[in-house]
Amino acid sequence: METVVINGTPRTELGKKATRALRKAGNIPCNLYGGKETLNFYAPVAEFRKLIYTPDFRLAEINLNGNKYTAFVKEQQFEPIKDTMLHLDFQEMVDTVKVKVSVPLKLTGTPKGIILGGKLEQSFRKLTLLALPKDIPAEIVVDVTDMGLGDVKRIKDLEYAGVKFLHTAANPFARVMVPRSAKEEVAPTAAAAAPAATPAAAAPAAAAKKDDKKK
Repeated sequence: METVVINGTPRTELGKKATRALRKAGNIPCNLYGGKETLNFYAPVAEFRKLIYTPDFRLAEINLNGNKYTAFVKEQQFEPIKDTMLHLDFQEMVDTVKVKVSVPLKLTGTPKGIILGGKLEQSFRKLTLLALPKDIPAEIVVDVTDMGLGDVKRIKDLEYAGVKFLHTAANPFARVMVPRSAKEEVAPTAAAAAPAATPAAAAPAAAAKKDDKKK
């Protein structure tokens, strides 16, 4: 798993005026939670780019007050119009404490159903899980080569040691959709396969109609 080094400077002033001054100077105010105490710091915006602007799950190694803290981004705040970074909250990784994180879901291989005209549909781009820091995977990788037309893979099919997925077990995350042409071919075939009424079966029905007319 890739780690991005952040060289932070402790924040001595926490008011709105001080925060605006930090941003104006090209810095991002941050909080670090999860340890013995909450730490407030800042760092130049450029140091966060590889950590924020990526689809990958990456850790941060925060150098602060001569100490190093391994953490991940818990929350991000951006300016709604300009989309500039405003604030970051980090959660420290403690070896004995499980944390909730979201990691990318990557499907590999070409489903055999694609050859028959099917289309692979992926329901999730990221999965949320609960695990100890040592058990957190950089990404969830699933081979979908064996999937035929109409096949579905669900959360309950995932097996990662030490990882609990925080999604409903029956939720599908990958499906090979059956093409419309294949559905249209199945309907006439099913109709042709339906058994026709035999003369013996038709006779009682005809007799019943005659009786109704007499009445």
